[in-house]
Amino acid sequence: MTIKTNAQIPNNGFENWTTTGSYQEPTGWATMNPNSAGPFYSCTVGTDHYPVSVGNYCMRLENNTSLTQTTGGWGFAVTDTMAYPFQPAFPISGHPNNFNGYYKFHSFNSDSMWIKIILFQNGTIVCSPDFITGIDASTWTSFTIPLIYTSADSATILMAPFYPNGPTSGPKGNSVLKVDNLSFDSLITVGIADFEVENKISVSPNPFTSTTTLRTGKVLKDAILTVYNSFGQQVKQIKNISGQSVALSRDNLSSGLYFIQITQDNKAFSIDKLVITDN
Repeated sequence: MTIKTNAQIPNNGFENWTTTGSYQEPTGWATMNPNSAGPFYSCTVGTDHYPVSVGNYCMRLENNTSLTQTTGGWGFAVTDTMAYPFQPAFPISGHPNNFNGYYKFHSFNSDSMWIKIILFQNGTIVCSPDFITGIDASTWTSFTIPLIYTSADSATILMAPFYPNGPTSGPKGNSVLKVDNLSFDSLITVGIADFEVENKISVSPNPFTSTTTLRTGKVLKDAILTVYNSFGQQVKQIKNISGQSVALSRDNLSSGLYFIQITQDNKAFSIDKLVITDN
């Protein structure tokens, strides 16, 4: 299994940053940082990232209600440029069916976080769905935005730790949004080829129809077992695993190929394939 990054999205894992004076900007993105004289900058490099073995950074956006939009107090980011109305920022190919990524969110004073993607065809908007929630997410959480359109040749992405229901509507509180590893069609997951796999999992039986047992040479403590389907989407998770074995039940999973990953202390140390059959 390899990471299904989508190179079409500029700096999709926020690994590249450009230093300008006393602040940094995520390469390929525009933020409110140029409007601030410091010391507060609404967009900063986050070292908390996900998946933990993919890259090292995330984008961190924070509101400061004591400042205005023109003084850099709005946590806002958009691909390419801050021009309004928003224009195509990067070309896309193929026909993506959804837009995905990971986020953490801490809401103050009833702010809702906002992630939006706009698709264009020949400069005309053909699709502009968004993801809005006011629910806190203290751990990394995935999002998926379905894309319904006929054809598109370019896109732009916007995000903020508040919901701007108009060009002059700002944040209600000093909310914080972290975003990482954006992609089209499949969530970015850990790939076998991307890091040295330690303590390979022994799975028996494999293939299996109802229940199998996973064993590892490493003694686990509060580990997490995550199951991904062949598209890299998380379909099952077991937490608080200790010892050297864990039973995995099929439950409602359909037959087919899956990937299993064990993490401990926020580090992925083992990945293997799993096959479920109906007979």
